[in-house]
Amino acid sequence: MSRPDHRRIVAGLAAVIGAGWAASTARGQTIEASATTVVNGRADPRDGVIHTAVPAFELVSLRARDLQVKGVNDLTLILSGWGEVALGDPWDGKHGAGDLDVAFAEGKLWRRRIAVRLGRQLLVVGAGRNLAFDGVNVTFAPWAFAGISAQAGIPVTPRFAVDRGDAMVGGRAFVRPGFGSEAGVSLLQVLDDGQIARRDLAFDARVVPRRLPAVALNGFALFSLYERRLGEGQATASWQIGPRVEVTGGYRRTAPDLFLPRNSIFSVFSQETRDEVGGYAYFRIWRRLRLQGDYHLVVDASGTGHDASAKLTDTVDADGRTTVGIESRRLALPVAGYTMARAFASMRATPVLVATLDASSFFFDADVNGVRYSFAGVATLGYGFRPRWRALVTAIGSVTPFAERRFEAMAKLVYDLSLRVGPVKP
Repeated sequence: MSRPDHRRIVAGLAAVIGAGWAASTARGQTIEASATTVVNGRADPRDGVIHTAVPAFELVSLRARDLQVKGVNDLTLILSGWGEVALGDPWDGKHGAGDLDVAFAEGKLWRRRIAVRLGRQLLVVGAGRNLAFDGVNVTFAPWAFAGISAQAGIPVTPRFAVDRGDAMVGGRAFVRPGFGSEAGVSLLQVLDDGQIARRDLAFDARVVPRRLPAVALNGFALFSLYERRLGEGQATASWQIGPRVEVTGGYRRTAPDLFLPRNSIFSVFSQETRDEVGGYAYFRIWRRLRLQGDYHLVVDASGTGHDASAKLTDTVDADGRTTVGIESRRLALPVAGYTMARAFASMRATPVLVATLDASSFFFDADVNGVRYSFAGVATLGYGFRPRWRALVTAIGSVTPFAERRFEAMAKLVYDLSLRVGPVKP
């Protein structure tokens, strides 16, 4: 099977969005757009030589809603993409790149019982596990408490990732027994060069008991039909104890090799299973002082380890302009481990001027390139010089086992646009 031409796919997506835009009338439609320019300069050590890399990115997003097309309700167009111009000496020798993250049109038909999404999108719920694909997603919900969905298309391979496949098809049946509660069963199959890359069956559930509305129970299980074993399973329980305390406990098992396509050569190098059990707690001590922490026991093929962290944050002034905090983490695994310490602060000096500072250090249990420590500092200054314009400048300095000294500077320019075309609906 030949590879699909993704340039044609992107062009087709642009045509779909353009056609939807042209078909819509301008009665009360709202357009929200954002453009962000990011320029980053850094010294990039490669093969024992220091290279200068200056990548410039343009991030663009657009959302048009309240579009009016006969027979279609709640028509919305969403687009998000990026482009890069690499100055200096890029690591891959390419001076230009770009892609669309999402680009789709969605609307509802037949008294809003059928929802259709067409274009580049993410399949989040169930067996999808955030799979990006170019295609169609149709949801049919004839009743408020139950429905089915179906998806078909071509998986999208992100930059720097392994190939995701040539074709995919999936579906999910779900029930909604009450407010905040939903359960479903889903199936997904991905083909690559005519071979099965993924064939997964998943069960997901979220339950909010009527008598205990502050409690939420979540469960998820994904079973690889191709490998005939569990790829991922987790169960969590969260309890909101008044306005100040939240506690979460849970268990998770993963098979890392099943996160990769079955025909990938990298799947054979992953460990069999990884189990984590533990909990998270959040406590608002006073009005502006917050403490949160978590602990997990980790068990995998190498043995038993521990992962724990704590974070204390204080909003110094009553108007919330200044926030300071400290954080620490201890990771102790049989094959590796470290202790992390971090301090951070942010201050809004004026309504348009914001400054942040962040310093962190890592102390490793074993030598990494002959070094057992790492230090990094980040400072950012943001200025809103126009009603819709914001500029940010960031400086980063670090000493790590991979670079004796490293300094980076980044500038970001953001433009936000929100306008309404046509008369406002009463």
